[in-house]
Amino acid sequence: MTRRIHSFVWSGLAALILIVIGIVTSVNTGDYTNLAFWGILGALAFTLISCLILDNNFVGEMIGEIFSWGFVRMPGLIFTLDLDGIIWLLTVKLLFWILGFVLAALCGILAITLGLVVSVFVYPFAIYKNIKHGDID
Repeated sequence: MTRRIHSFVWSGLAALILIVIGIVTSVNTGDYTNLAFWGILGALAFTLISCLILDNNFVGEMIGEIFSWGFVRMPGLIFTLDLDGIIWLLTVKLLFWILGFVLAALCGILAITLGLVVSVFVYPFAIYKNIKHGDID
């Protein structure tokens, strides 16, 4: 019961914040075409956060697994101990760091996006399971 209350409160708060952001940006810009986007995003955020708090489904594990795809180990580098070799080492290490950061960010965006979409379909089963069986710890 406690998880259900927390899921309603926190996910409702997140949905409210996203909807208010959408209303404020629409009023400030005078463009009301993206208001539906913010409303849909608020509903998706509601279901995602509720699924994560209820923790009786696979959505959290799915997001974590997809997000972990972005953390890869870059190959070791062989270099020479002259000035050109050290400059090459530093530039390639910097390139690998940027590439790793971009890959992690893309996988994080993919994980959150898939989590938002999947949670809409999983949420009814998760809330039913929580009502029927209570909190599973």
